[in-house]
Amino acid sequence: MINFEGTNRELLNLYRGLEGVKDIKGSRFAMLVGKNMKEIRHILNPIEQAAVPSPAFQTVSIQMRDLVEAQDKEAMDQLEEDNKDLIEERKDQMKKVEDMLDESVTLQLHPVREDQLPDEITGEQVEKILQIITDGLD
Repeated sequence: MINFEGTNRELLNLYRGLEGVKDIKGSRFAMLVGKNMKEIRHILNPIEQAAVPSPAFQTVSIQMRDLVEAQDKEAMDQLEEDNKDLIEERKDQMKKVEDMLDESVTLQLHPVREDQLPDEITGEQVEKILQIITDGLD
């Protein structure tokens, strides 16, 4: 196991990197990717739940999208005015989520040795999961 130390935002980026390689063939590699995704998801789920907009905000958001598509600026302004409190609540909610993403986190992850990397993996994909790749000499 290796220690991951960083912010929840960095952990989210690592998770996205793992999502980008999860379909690459290689049983040992796939197992390590899956285990790490499970560990990270455990940490990120509360943040994801905290980011879910309220049903009322979702309704207003859909209405606003329709008005944007119709390019009805006057109705957009009115909808925004009529829902000032709801919009402020959403801004506050997203500020809290941003704060959660900036919090420090430490967890144990499963390292991937360089010799376990599949041949099909690209440099761009490696870069996104570099934090869990070791040379095996540790």
